[in-house]
Amino acid sequence: MNILVMTPYVPYPPNFGGSVRIYHLIRQLSRCHAVHLLTYREETGAGDPKGLEPFCKTITAVPRVVGDKRRQQLRSLFSPRSFQLRFHTNAGMQAAIDRVVAEQKIDVILVEFSQMTGFRFPAGVPVVLDEHNVEFDLLDRMAARESGAFRKTFNRIEAVKFRREEIAAARRAAVTLVTSDRDGDLLRQHDAGIRTVTITNGVDCDSFTRPEGPRKPDTAVFVGATHYFPNEDGVLFFLRDIIGLIRAVRPGFHFTVVGGRPPPAIVAYKSANVAVTGYVDDVRPFMWESSVFAVPLRMGGGTRFKIVEAFAAGVPVVSTRLGAEGIPVGHGRELLLADGPIEFGAAVLRVLSEPALAESLAHAGLEFVRKNFDWSVIGDKLNAALESAAHKS
Repeated sequence: MNILVMTPYVPYPPNFGGSVRIYHLIRQLSRCHAVHLLTYREETGAGDPKGLEPFCKTITAVPRVVGDKRRQQLRSLFSPRSFQLRFHTNAGMQAAIDRVVAEQKIDVILVEFSQMTGFRFPAGVPVVLDEHNVEFDLLDRMAARESGAFRKTFNRIEAVKFRREEIAAARRAAVTLVTSDRDGDLLRQHDAGIRTVTITNGVDCDSFTRPEGPRKPDTAVFVGATHYFPNEDGVLFFLRDIIGLIRAVRPGFHFTVVGGRPPPAIVAYKSANVAVTGYVDDVRPFMWESSVFAVPLRMGGGTRFKIVEAFAAGVPVVSTRLGAEGIPVGHGRELLLADGPIEFGAAVLRVLSEPALAESLAHAGLEFVRKNFDWSVIGDKLNAALESAAHKS
């Protein structure tokens, strides 16, 4: 088949959650089909399309200038359309869709993110929507946690608008891919007729294999795009409410925050015991050397890349229940789950002080991810889902 993949940014290099998923989905699709990539590319943005050339028959990049997002958000408050949809829709992308579909005889369109569904798709070509998160649910959670008046109000209004748009997009799609069964159930609560297939996030297990050698004692690491608000909130939760509890028992405890574009609120915590790296070319060494992988998330959706990658890297994981949402793991088996500051700090201390527990968690996590989340396993399910959507159209 000829498959058109539409993305809101160039998914290379695969160095954060969304780009990792898209990159590997493209790789897996290219095993059996001709992939045509259609993507936005900001004039000052990152991303190198050349890295995708081995897997794509054609690559079309539509330039755009983002401009002042806050001003656009303010203007969107007076529009019946959400900012999410308005921000990702323009005439240049619409023209590119029409042209590529006609020239390449596209059989199915895979749309990455529901924010990219505001276009007029050619009749007769089935559209498959890939929901990295159920975005209206994420907006609701962000509004509940946000303390700033503008952000709280904006996210509440956006959630109402985008819930209507996102459900309509899933209803129109031949099939909607979700990263967890929970997200599929959430969509069907609003329309029982929405057809979903769970295509979880995954990991290249071989590339994450941990080299031999000791871990650094009394260390924990967080890996994620820290400019993404749910990650920022989680890291600040750890720094403000949890790290002091751990240091009261282990004064030499060291926490490393790895992720591009860290906001000032996180950078302000840099000290002898808190490292904030910013962007790094390779996150694996930071994971391999740490004694604990911390996932203190309090909002978000989908399935967490960070946990499956930590499992593959052989690092014991401590997570909130929401942070592990969508991954069928058990407390005390593959990881430790804790939500409140006292419980989370105690869980980290257990891993640091009980070597047998740490080893057991690391081993069970690695076995689990190899069986369920290697990209080759996920790729087979993805190919079947798209072939089914194309044949039923």
